[in-house]
Amino acid sequence: MESFGQEFGIRRVSPAPVRLPPEGTVEMGVIQRSTHVFAIVVFSALVWLAAPVSAQIVLAGSTPEDGAALDGPVRTVRVWFDQAPQVSKSALEIAGPGNRANVEGLHTMGENDLMGRVSGPMPDGEWTMRWTAVGADGEEQTGSITFTVDRRR
Repeated sequence: MESFGQEFGIRRVSPAPVRLPPEGTVEMGVIQRSTHVFAIVVFSALVWLAAPVSAQIVLAGSTPEDGAALDGPVRTVRVWFDQAPQVSKSALEIAGPGNRANVEGLHTMGENDLMGRVSGPMPDGEWTMRWTAVGADGEEQTGSITFTVDRRR
């Protein structure tokens, strides 16, 4: 009895051997692709996170200097930064004995600074100048500088 296929002239053919890649080759390709994708994602995240941090305004100096001992009152105060502050959004305040001195006419001299004139009496004692500065990134930074006035020096 002939097989079903032979009766219609169909001949039995053995299947061609399937060639598999060497062991581990397929997995390695997936791992390599995953590693590349992971590296791109990590690099993109680092670039995205680093950009805003570098724009924050940083204090570079002041007059009077922090910790200064002066033999008389100051008539102007000034702070410098690593970039130009937005004057309209920034402030300088002064506080000390009697709290009657204040800073007026806040402006910039075009040197990445804030400057103002001090009005009112400034008796001997410890004084604190508080600053608020807004940089190009729009973020507000604050700080203070202390100094003493002693006319007996």
